[in-house]
Amino acid sequence: MTNGNIKFQKGRKHGPPENWAAKFDTSWITDKITKDTVKFCDEFGGHLKRQYLTTSQIRNVYGELKRIQMRGFENEKTSFILLKPKMAYSVARDRKLEDLKRVFDKAYDSVEKAEHFENLMDFMEALLAFHKSHGGK
Repeated sequence: MTNGNIKFQKGRKHGPPENWAAKFDTSWITDKITKDTVKFCDEFGGHLKRQYLTTSQIRNVYGELKRIQMRGFENEKTSFILLKPKMAYSVARDRKLEDLKRVFDKAYDSVEKAEHFENLMDFMEALLAFHKSHGGK
């Protein structure tokens, strides 16, 4: 529903939709996880819950990342490279994943070595935990 230039969305009172990808700091992947990372994951996890994303939708990507981690990032680079098109396919099937994809793409594009991949894993784990803590099913 719109009112002039302001769009009203379920769960939002007013104003344009938030640009979560713009709030994401790539140094959380390339450098280290910080308290700001945790705060972002808390807020973004709550947003994803309000968008009716299920825990299993987030776990789909997290599970693939975990599989790559278990086999070793260096050994599974091809699988990692293919995650971005898999995510695009998921969004084409379910638009609710769009905000998650935008943030994931920004994080994904920052991964250049195993240390970055581990930071991505920590980020995704925190996001999944906060989504669940906000009542995500």
